[in-house]
Amino acid sequence: MKIAVQLLKTFVITLIVAFTATSNQNLIYNILDKLGYENDVLKKTVLSAVITLLIGLLSILISYLWSAITSIIKKMDVTLITIINGRKKETIKFTPSNYEYDSQDVEIEITLQPKGQLSNLLIKKLGVTLDVYFNPELIDVSYSDRWDCEANQVFNIYERKISVDLLGKIDIKGRTFSGKSHKLNERFKVKPIRVKSAETYLDYVIVSTKFGKLGKTLSGYLLSVKYEPLKVNCEGDVD
Repeated sequence: MKIAVQLLKTFVITLIVAFTATSNQNLIYNILDKLGYENDVLKKTVLSAVITLLIGLLSILISYLWSAITSIIKKMDVTLITIINGRKKETIKFTPSNYEYDSQDVEIEITLQPKGQLSNLLIKKLGVTLDVYFNPELIDVSYSDRWDCEANQVFNIYERKISVDLLGKIDIKGRTFSGKSHKLNERFKVKPIRVKSAETYLDYVIVSTKFGKLGKTLSGYLLSVKYEPLKVNCEGDVD
């Protein structure tokens, strides 16, 4: 980005010099002629000073505009952690008892740290979701304290994923939203389907529910996600 800004500055400066300094009938010379100053050395000195001033002012203006633009398109920081028994964990282990596994509660907690107002708006308009994928052939995932059929939830369970609607249910208007962090959380019951030695992960992908691949590509420029996949270890039955 810094290179792009520098190239833009160079381009503008080159145009100024091209249109201002390459003609004797420029505005500066005309003003000096009307004031009665006809000395060529004086004219060139004044022209050089004016060009230097314009370059400096335009450089400041471009930097200011670029800073304003980048401030409204800053990526939103998204942190996803998994909490088990009140502690942040990156591994969950299942050991069978009487040829069966007991389910365990896993809380998914997502912290949103908004930064750019335009980024926030685009995330909402694009319907950006954070989808946590699991292997339905190995583990079963259900809500801990609600029915799967309940609609209009931030966290929704599908066949092989938990889809998190990041901003769909949040009002992003005003300065209150951008000025603080926001948390989304839900508890789930996780249980291996059958007793066998296996290993799988709960991993994530960013998805846009609108505009297909274009929306998904844009989402990558709007979010910065920090998440360690949850490793699921299943021990086989011990004879």
